[in-house]
Amino acid sequence: MLTIVLIIILAAIAVAYAAIPLLAPRQVDPLPDERDSELLDLQEERESLFRAIREIDSRTDMAEAERDALRARYESKAASVLRALDAREAELAGRPEAAEATDKRALRRLPWGALGLLGAMAVSALALGPFVLPRVGQDATVTTFFEQDLRAAEALRDLQRAAEQSGSVPSLMRLADAYWTLQDAAEAETTYRRVLLAAREASGDAPVLAYQRLALLTFADDPSTAREYLMEARRLDPGDPDTLVGIAELSFALGDLDTARDAYEAYAETPDGQLDVDAAARLRFIEQLGPALADVEGERNPSTLNALAEVLWEAGAMEQAVEVSFEILTSFDPRDAPSLSRTGQLMFMRGRSQDAIELLERASVSAGGLGALDPQASLFLGNAYFSEGDDEGAIRAWSAHVELVGEDSAGRVPDLIRAAEARALGLAGDREVEADMPGTLDLPGAPAVDGEPEATAGASLAERATTALEDGRPDTIAAVATELYAQHCAVCHGAQAQGASGPRLAGNPRAAQEANVRSAISFGRGIMPGFGAILADAEIELLVRWLADDVGTPR
Repeated sequence: MLTIVLIIILAAIAVAYAAIPLLAPRQVDPLPDERDSELLDLQEERESLFRAIREIDSRTDMAEAERDALRARYESKAASVLRALDAREAELAGRPEAAEATDKRALRRLPWGALGLLGAMAVSALALGPFVLPRVGQDATVTTFFEQDLRAAEALRDLQRAAEQSGSVPSLMRLADAYWTLQDAAEAETTYRRVLLAAREASGDAPVLAYQRLALLTFADDPSTAREYLMEARRLDPGDPDTLVGIAELSFALGDLDTARDAYEAYAETPDGQLDVDAAARLRFIEQLGPALADVEGERNPSTLNALAEVLWEAGAMEQAVEVSFEILTSFDPRDAPSLSRTGQLMFMRGRSQDAIELLERASVSAGGLGALDPQASLFLGNAYFSEGDDEGAIRAWSAHVELVGEDSAGRVPDLIRAAEARALGLAGDREVEADMPGTLDLPGAPAVDGEPEATAGASLAERATTALEDGRPDTIAAVATELYAQHCAVCHGAQAQGASGPRLAGNPRAAQEANVRSAISFGRGIMPGFGAILADAEIELLVRWLADDVGTPR
């Protein structure tokens, strides 16, 4: 009862404070009544949008890409409101003062409408209890609006004004860079295109950065146009290493080997290119691939196709090499040993050990025995046998591998043979040496190690990444990281990190530098897009740690 009385007293005091200026206007300082209703509506809408943008940034229950898209829509609407607000303020600025038009007699009339509103507010305060903030989106409460967000929005508005007023290349470039920083890809692309148009109208050249960023924004959907942008960037700055690598990679993807070779040769002459062993390897690959393709176009037979497949295989383009091998097996010779060998090795990398054993055994028969296989094939056959629990087969294949390469060059294989012998005698666990098998990385399709804790079953990748980082076990980290790698990285860097359209990561010292890897994953590099808006922080950190510690470290 006492609580209700206190609430009534406080409500009455609040109503009295609010009512005094209305009931006794002569007792307070007069306030100007020049407010424009349209202007007020725009101002309120602006504040609501700014609060909503802040709320979106604070949400953790949405995917980052979804949150960025929602924020972009709110920012676009806020920009429209800001333009309308500027236009209304400019319109009102040209009007005469409206203070004299105020009907002063109305101030002396009793404001029954205002009193009714105040009374309704008092009743609502008693009936509704705590005030509930308005909500935006699903299960989201608008939080306090901070001044820094207002400043950021005002800065963007100022850039938009400057760009609209002058239309110059520098003003448009500043606005485009702001959209780029905000990760608003659509507005950034539109504004960078306006930069090119403004430069053309001024009979000048657009900044190199505009062409480079347009290439990054368009290469996924239109690689030909992206390459044209980079060719323009090269015309303006012939020695820029990022431009040259981008042209080389896009040209290679488009099948233009001559342009790719020319760009890589130019890149090799730059300071960055002179230290880039991956680019040198890529250039050698292109130089070998051109003649091999020409031979196949001249005469398509097992000899020319095998030569092409071998070039692709040695360069790490294993999927493409196996596609050529399939053509040999299906159209010319189903017992071709090199084609069976390549296909079997890829099957093992994909986790299909039984298929790998069947194909590699057929390759062995066609070649004339294990000793006639290439060393890599006998190594993979041993790995496949061991994965299937066939210790005798593993010992036989690995022993053939040691005979082919010599014990000094066999690495860990002699130790693995002894481990398989011990396991065959029941002296070792089934998985004691599985993670150390040579020839593969612990990527999807290769034999798994101990696996993840059962607590992560059914969880999202982001949640599993967080759990793995907290757990800290190398096998748990590898289990989640390899799945992330398969989804986002393998298409460009190869299923075994051996390199494909992207550089090799396995044993690459640059991939062992955490800061370098984190920057590349988050913000992109060359034609590689950034994943900062796609992956959660835990997913990026897990990939960084795994790539730097396990994949990039030379063995």
